[in-house]
Amino acid sequence: MSDLTDTFYAGDAFVGYGSQLLVGDGASPETFEAIADIVDITPGAMTTAVVDKTHLRSPNRHMEKLATIRDSGPFKITGNWKPTAESQSNAGGGAGVFANGGLIAMWRNVVEKNWIIRLSDGSPATEWPFRGVITNFTPGAISTTAKVDFTLEITPLQDFSAGLP
Repeated sequence: MSDLTDTFYAGDAFVGYGSQLLVGDGASPETFEAIADIVDITPGAMTTAVVDKTHLRSPNRHMEKLATIRDSGPFKITGNWKPTAESQSNAGGGAGVFANGGLIAMWRNVVEKNWIIRLSDGSPATEWPFRGVITNFTPGAISTTAKVDFTLEITPLQDFSAGLP
C-alpha cells in the first residue's frame, strides 16, 4: 500500500523497549557490543541551513532564501550509571569492544567509533548506523532519593542519512 490518500488503515507503531545502543571495535569484520543500562535515545535534529538572499527589490516584498548544507545534531542518551560496568567505565575490561575502556575512556580519548542504534521494531530489526564521537558525558545527581543516571551525547561525524530505511 503506497498511496494512502482517502484510505482508512490500521495504525502501525512500535515501542522502544528492547532497542539497543551498540558500539563497534573498528576491526574488519567489525564486532558490535551493547552499552549497558540505556534508558532512552533521542536522535539529534537533522537540519538544513538557510542563507538569506533578500535584497531591496525582492519580489512581492518577501524574504528570499537559499538552502545550503545539511547537518546532524548529537544523539542524546540517558542511562543508569554503572561506574564499574565495562561498557561505561574508564577501565573497561574483557577482551572485546570494551577491552580498552567504556564510555568514559572513549570520551577522555576522543575516540571516533562506529555506532548502531538497533530498534525493536521487528525481525529483522531496523538498524541506524553512524560514525560519531562522544562530545558530552555527564554523571547525574547523587542523592538519597533517586537512582544515579548519566547523560551522553554522541555527535555524528558525517552524513548517515543514506543508511536510514
